Amino acid sequence: MPGALPISAYVVLGLLDRHDGATPYQLDQRIRESIGYFWSFPRSQLYEEAGRLVRRGLVVERQEEGGRRRRTLSLTAEGRHELRQWLTTPTRATTEIHDEGLLRLYFQPLGPAEGEADGAPVEGGSAVVRLAAEQIEAHEARLAEYERLVASGRPLPGSPQRATLEVGLRFEQMIIGFWRQIAASPANPPGGALGA
Repeated sequence: MPGALPISAYVVLGLLDRHDGATPYQLDQRIRESIGYFWSFPRSQLYEEAGRLVRRGLVVERQEEGGRRRRTLSLTAEGRHELRQWLTTPTRATTEIHDEGLLRLYFQPLGPAEGEADGAPVEGGSAVVRLAAEQIEAHEARLAEYERLVASGRPLPGSPQRATLEVGLRFEQMIIGFWRQIAASPANPPGGALGA
């Protein structure tokens, strides 16, 4: 039954569908070069999930006889079927945003922050302005990384993978604009910045 596995299992199945016979290390590298831009997937989780999928018979593991004794992973027919079922099952899942910058913004004090007198920022600017500057810098770096991927021709134009990259580009452009508005109006971020 599709959906019976955690999403992390489908990440491993999907990667193996594209990169059959890969080692867990190679899969980790693929994550960092692709879905890692929009789906956090720690290496430890990859190894644990691969082991569970082997035990369920959805993935087969082969270990080299000699040398480094690397483990390679491949989909079984059952694993490929499970992946196809999941891909074709409708979903009403929505986007989850796990953004530490937004979390820090949310918990900023409503009045002057500690160390700020009468609402006047201490030397170096207010905490919100500093946070906004840090976030702008971080998101501009990620946007530049995405733009390098586009310039390299990876992923291929017109592919579903390129469509996910396009979402990343649009998100980074939007969030940079958001943080610039926050920086310009730190005393009134909800109404002034968002209503502009």
